[in-house]
Amino acid sequence: MKPDPHLRSTDHLTDLLNRGLSGESAASERAFDLVYDELRRNAQRQMRRRDGAATLSPTGLVNEVYLKLNDGAPRTINDRVHFYSLAARVMRQVLVDHQRGKLAVKRGGDVVHVELTLEPFGTEGNVLDYFALQQALDSLAQIDKRAAQIVDLHFFSGRNFLEIAEMLEISDKTARRDWESARAFLLLQMST
Repeated sequence: MKPDPHLRSTDHLTDLLNRGLSGESAASERAFDLVYDELRRNAQRQMRRRDGAATLSPTGLVNEVYLKLNDGAPRTINDRVHFYSLAARVMRQVLVDHQRGKLAVKRGGDVVHVELTLEPFGTEGNVLDYFALQQALDSLAQIDKRAAQIVDLHFFSGRNFLEIAEMLEISDKTARRDWESARAFLLLQMST
């Protein structure tokens, strides 16, 4: 994956994001324009992993992420790593909330589990419980925050290991090793 040229101007993007979060609508729109394509690619990737017919489009998912990020809650974006980690977390939460809502209607409120096809966590075609993934990621974050962040950046934000290494100021080898450890931990947690 080729790095987004807009990400090189981190200070500009961070400034726009923070001004937008503090209520400056023109800055918010400009920041959203700069990150929209990347967020939409991530949303498309997530939607392809969904099991069954989707009622939420990639555009709808990005819009939900945008609304949640601009919900009026005080927040400051430190840098692009922080923004994309936050966006990945919000995207994951929107998907979980959306599936909960679908299951609540479909099954009369009896939410059992949500399944998505997630290739990085097994062979293609394996079906994985999305709620279990959320819980396993929460457990991983308590043990190894950087590994959880790498999962968010790689799996949910679609960043390659070179980009992640640059963002987190670690080596490519360390990013890959942390990913493999995190992946093994998540698979173990979700299988129990």
